[in-house]
Amino acid sequence: MGDLLNIISGRMKDEFSQLFQEFLSYYPYTPIGLRHTAAYEEQRQQGRRNFQAIAIAANSGEEVTERVLLQLLPHQDTANNRQKGAWIHVVPTVTLDMFEEVEDTKAEDLKNLAKAILNFVSRCNEKPSYLLDACQNFSQLSYAEDFQTEMLAPILNAINSNEFLLINRKSLVAINYFIKKEYTPRLIDYPAINLNGRKLIIELAPLMRQSGVPALREYDLFDMFCHWLVGIKQYDFNDGFNEDFNYNFNHEFNDKYSASFDEFNEVDGDFENNNLNPEYSLLEFATDIAFEESKIQRWINTINRKGQVIFYGSPGTGKTFIAEKLARYLISGGDGFSELVQFHPAYYYEDFIQGIRPQSENGQLKYNLVSGRFLEFCKKAESCENICVLIIDEINRANLAQVFGELMYLLEYRDREIPLAGGGLFRIPYNVRIIGTMNTADRSIALIDHALRRRFAFIELRPNYEVLRCYHSETGFEIEGLIGILQELNQTIADKNYEIGISFFLKDTLLEDIEDIWQMEIEPYLEEYFFNQPEKVEDFRWEKIKRGFESRKS
Repeated sequence: MGDLLNIISGRMKDEFSQLFQEFLSYYPYTPIGLRHTAAYEEQRQQGRRNFQAIAIAANSGEEVTERVLLQLLPHQDTANNRQKGAWIHVVPTVTLDMFEEVEDTKAEDLKNLAKAILNFVSRCNEKPSYLLDACQNFSQLSYAEDFQTEMLAPILNAINSNEFLLINRKSLVAINYFIKKEYTPRLIDYPAINLNGRKLIIELAPLMRQSGVPALREYDLFDMFCHWLVGIKQYDFNDGFNEDFNYNFNHEFNDKYSASFDEFNEVDGDFENNNLNPEYSLLEFATDIAFEESKIQRWINTINRKGQVIFYGSPGTGKTFIAEKLARYLISGGDGFSELVQFHPAYYYEDFIQGIRPQSENGQLKYNLVSGRFLEFCKKAESCENICVLIIDEINRANLAQVFGELMYLLEYRDREIPLAGGGLFRIPYNVRIIGTMNTADRSIALIDHALRRRFAFIELRPNYEVLRCYHSETGFEIEGLIGILQELNQTIADKNYEIGISFFLKDTLLEDIEDIWQMEIEPYLEEYFFNQPEKVEDFRWEKIKRGFESRKS
């Protein structure tokens, strides 16, 4: 127990705590962070399946060289690797086609290498305490001398994540830094790294258990933190950092086992960048909507935790605009997409989920069961790896209980699959997010069915006058006078559900258009709201408002 308590100093623990808080704020709930989170268990399950199938085939006398090298080593996510059935991993160390035009001598080395890998993994799986001997024996093989920890740790972690840490260059650098060691990437050092790395994580676990933390095992959470610290934040390890850890094993291994490295990169190197959405940073998002990054980050955390949110507020508060910007942020850098559908009183289950619709086929009228908008959206989302967003504009204008049907259950139990009324099973894909917008002047949140309210998180939007200031900083319109009048008007309305928002006035030609906007949009709204108090409308007629502008300017 004494060694466990001394594995990290108090000063380094404080430093970790500060860095971990920053990590939580900036990485786990970004689109890339969410993909990273999902990858851990998915890739472990695939790795276990690969090992079990290969072990059975090898025991039956089948040739398994190619399968071992493709499915037990962590490969880069490329079209070529996916087509060959390679094991795609979040920390790939095999980045090329190892079987392309290899010489006979290399082919023999590969066969011996595959046999040694399978034996190494099998022995460690049967008896984890054999790890030290297994690493020593494997490292002495001439055809395996270039193998390092990051090549074999992923498959060991996949078959027994409680015993074997997922170690790569990033986590190695971080472990060395926090416990003041100088372990190398060589496989011979893995047993000590694995032992002390697990001790370190156990000691840091209380600091990692807090609200807002992704639902990950602590070992995985620490690995994700290391990825962010070294690869994204690029932290300055000026105390105890060994520059030798920048040594990149991949090039040495790749050069040894394939002559086609450059050719491969020319063909497949850019695959991951094809058909991906442009990056849209949190800073860009915050600038576009004039909200603080911290508030936006809470929105992002909420939609990723809950799966669906509703922006609600009075007319003109920018609900749809913000929903579209949030959707753009959530799909940025990935292969997902966003769509918008607007609800209305005549929108039903048949439109959204599925229903029978008349269709003409060969001159005959047939009544086929047709998927609705949401089912079509989900089918499309299943072909994407990254987040897909459906925006439901004016969500409260339809009869939601009728429109959603079975979806009411699936919104709460995202991991379930249920039969639909028209037949077939349906589940909401894990990468689907739903953003609704709700005009509280049409229907207050208090009138929304309680069961539905429980399934959505609600984000209130009030008139944000800072948006007006930012927008008109370059138009020349004297906006402070208008802001003062809007504040006075909303105080008179005295009901946040009916306040006048700012989107009416986000016009480049506001100086020329404001009279028409006020008389044709604002005054009719006020006449309806104050129908039994007409004297209050008179206080905000254009002629008085116009004089108010002039007095405020002076």
